[in-house]
Amino acid sequence: MNFVHRKLLSVEKCACRCKKIKKSIPGTPMKKRLHIVITGERDAPRSYVIAKSSLLTWGLSSLTLVLLLAFFSFLGLKHSARNGHLEASLDKTKQDLQVAQKWNQGIENRLVGQIAKKEAVFQGILDDLKVKNSEREELFNTAVHELKNRSAIFDSILKSVGIKSPIKENANHSGGPFTPLAEDSYEDLIFKFDHSLDIIKSVPLGAPVLGPITSLYGRRIDPINNEVAFHSGIDISKKAGAEIICPAPGKVIERGCTEGLGNYVVLHHGQGFKTRYFHMQKSLVKKGAQLKRGEVIGLVGNTGRSTGSHLHYEILHNDKSVNPLKFVRVGRNM
Repeated sequence: MNFVHRKLLSVEKCACRCKKIKKSIPGTPMKKRLHIVITGERDAPRSYVIAKSSLLTWGLSSLTLVLLLAFFSFLGLKHSARNGHLEASLDKTKQDLQVAQKWNQGIENRLVGQIAKKEAVFQGILDDLKVKNSEREELFNTAVHELKNRSAIFDSILKSVGIKSPIKENANHSGGPFTPLAEDSYEDLIFKFDHSLDIIKSVPLGAPVLGPITSLYGRRIDPINNEVAFHSGIDISKKAGAEIICPAPGKVIERGCTEGLGNYVVLHHGQGFKTRYFHMQKSLVKKGAQLKRGEVIGLVGNTGRSTGSHLHYEILHNDKSVNPLKFVRVGRNM
């Protein structure tokens, strides 16, 4: 039996089987079925019959499955791409974070360095202020001690010349809260010092001319008529023409010439002090002139009721005669 003949037999067997299958599937038209015949050289041919509806269902199911697989594959690829993008973004963010951390670390290091420098400068300033404050306290204590000493000197000067310096202030049109001031505090010492200084500036200290004192203050025998009299000043012997010096700042309130006083000048120094100069050769100032301590008032002479060249020198305090010798001696000691 040749090959062709075997094939024909196989085809005939398949045809027979198809007929048997047709008979075995009742109610199904032949055109709605799909016949599949599988033949081989040695094995008997095999045939399969599949309904087209089932095949369509399988095809749709397979297509659906393929589409679902494709859809989920797409989603997987999309998510994978998104995850890759997110991972790349995360890596970039990490890099940026590292850069930012390095930058922040650098800023922090610079800030720490600057703060350390500022603290060093501030500490230096603080130490300098402490030193200066200590120096100021020392100067302040020295100033307070000096004020006490000078106030004591001023008080002793005024006491030695018999002048009291009560502090008087005008209470009219004044007021305000009462704040006690501690005695010997800096403010109290300054106030007392200024008050004493104002008085000392007006006190005529020292002799207007240097020379021997020929007649003292008080009771004496008058040199003209040899009778007991009161001498309201002191007489200082000096050759004619010697300069008479102003013993304290003052204003010329009188000048003139009389038979008894000769050429004379009267000065007002403030704080109730006045000085008078008699028997001058001539006066060198005009009425109303403001004189400084040490300026020349006039020249020693022998005018008026006088027995020789000298200066009669008087001091008045609150229009009362005081002994000029005390003031002359204090001036010499100073």
